[in-house]
Amino acid sequence: MADLQKEGLSRRRTIKEILIEKKLATEEDINAAQERAKTQKKTLQQVLAEEKTVDRVPLLKVLSEAWKVDFVDLLTVEPDKEIVQMVPESAARRHMAVPFQKSEDSLSVAMGDPRDFFVLEDINLRTGLKVVPYLALPQDVEFLLDKVYGKSEGEMMDKLLASVKKSGELEDDGIELKDEEKTDITDIDASAPEVEKFTNAIILGALNLKASDIHIEPFEDPTGKTSQMLIRYRVDGMLRAANFSIPWSYRAAVIAKIKIMTNSMDITERRIPQSGRIQILAKGKPVEFRVEIVPTVYGESCVMRILDRASVRVDINKLMFMPDTQERFLGLLKGIGGKKNFGLIIVCGPTGSGKSTTLYAALNYVNRPDIKILTAENPVEYNIDGIVQVPVNPDIKLGDNKCFDFATALRSFLRLDPDVIMVGEIRDEETAHIAMEAAMTGHLVFSTIHTNDAPSAVARLVEMGLPAYVVVATLKAVLAQRLARKLCDSCKQPYDPSPEEIAGFRDNCLEIPPGTKLYKPVGCPECKDIGFRGRIGIHELLIMTDSLKNFALKDISAGPLRDAAVKEGMRTISQDGLEKVLKGYTTVREVLGGAAEESAK
Repeated sequence: MADLQKEGLSRRRTIKEILIEKKLATEEDINAAQERAKTQKKTLQQVLAEEKTVDRVPLLKVLSEAWKVDFVDLLTVEPDKEIVQMVPESAARRHMAVPFQKSEDSLSVAMGDPRDFFVLEDINLRTGLKVVPYLALPQDVEFLLDKVYGKSEGEMMDKLLASVKKSGELEDDGIELKDEEKTDITDIDASAPEVEKFTNAIILGALNLKASDIHIEPFEDPTGKTSQMLIRYRVDGMLRAANFSIPWSYRAAVIAKIKIMTNSMDITERRIPQSGRIQILAKGKPVEFRVEIVPTVYGESCVMRILDRASVRVDINKLMFMPDTQERFLGLLKGIGGKKNFGLIIVCGPTGSGKSTTLYAALNYVNRPDIKILTAENPVEYNIDGIVQVPVNPDIKLGDNKCFDFATALRSFLRLDPDVIMVGEIRDEETAHIAMEAAMTGHLVFSTIHTNDAPSAVARLVEMGLPAYVVVATLKAVLAQRLARKLCDSCKQPYDPSPEEIAGFRDNCLEIPPGTKLYKPVGCPECKDIGFRGRIGIHELLIMTDSLKNFALKDISAGPLRDAAVKEGMRTISQDGLEKVLKGYTTVREVLGGAAEESAK
């Protein structure tokens, strides 16, 4: 192995010095990445590649040249399983090294750090072959090991439970305990009760996957052989089963633990639905869960909606609007203050289509000290500095058959001198009427409504019992939106569109330029071998121009109004999605499949 040291594997310059010299990253970016790497217990090159501060291949090339070793992009190779298994899994994971090629007397090994002499010597002693080190990204090594060895349910559960180190405040911390210090759920004592470890493993699994919802569902087998507590996560809009399971005997205890964490649910009541909220810290970030528990024939089922406070601080410029749509939408928000901009702006779409995120982004955009903003929400999901947020609770009775609903909150708002008002949802004629009244008296009002497209929202308001002339005079615009899964930038592949896809474009009055390539999902470590990572919005913006207002006074139905709006340049939601397909953001199936399903409903 002395020859290996002669080949230039001894340490020289640091990764930071190499990257700065080659001008692949600034010193500030590297310093920040080093801090995150230390916190996340990862290598610097792993963090730089994951955050796309430095592209994968240039990073590997520069480091390999500096360390005088070859590099390998493991995403482009398909090694024989027998070769990978020449090094035991435990040793491969410990050393962050995986064999990928073998000759008569040598073994090529991809390593996170090919300069580690002791790892090379260990593999040499295990295999009896000359070790040829190659530089690879650590996450690629892990991905290949997972692909070959897989992860059993027990292994995944052990990994999750091992990451839980200290129980702390989860015993009885709920959203009401604002004055108590919160502890991190990733610091849970290993000696904590099994129920607590199971519960926190479920939560950590969701946070690691960046899930939006956790589904905990009991399914009993009469024979008792296959009874299970099914754990599923909703990731990028799609449900995905967890790689572990909870023992059937713990089903009631886990649900009871979740009830205790809310500080509001009755753990002895299992016959009626219950609602609550949980507030915790995870890796230093505040995270809230909106919890719903319902009784089923096999026990109680639970759904936990994850409310990440950081996600609400979204920049409206990052919502993936088409440039012209964003310019027109932001134009609606100009001139706020002094009652110079008023009217009603509605965001519509099905549940889970990102309506709240868009509204919060718009409020963040107009939020400044000289503007007063009031919101009525049920419940208040996120707290925003500088905005007065009122939690509406219809269960609170005010006497004379009145309750604290959206309409009651709006009446009060009109006496609080606001510039901007947001109403969580327009559900009935009374709320719609007061929202219209507020919009006509010098306030800019935002709200949501459940319709499939923008023209249908106009018709829906009239169907609630409002006069058409009031709706037309007050409504500024309607923004309809959906969410589509975003292709992973690290692995998406170009291909020639099929005749069916070309026909789909033509059916929506769009043409694919000759030679245009579309993109399809593949799968890589960055996206956990799914091919998609995150979601993008597809939008339909209907602005009530004078000509459209005149048309709507004659015919308020959705179909004719849509045709008139398209003639004035409105891009339909399908057209917007297909434009983003051409830009390589998503796929035709994500756009037309979703749109077709909604229209079919």
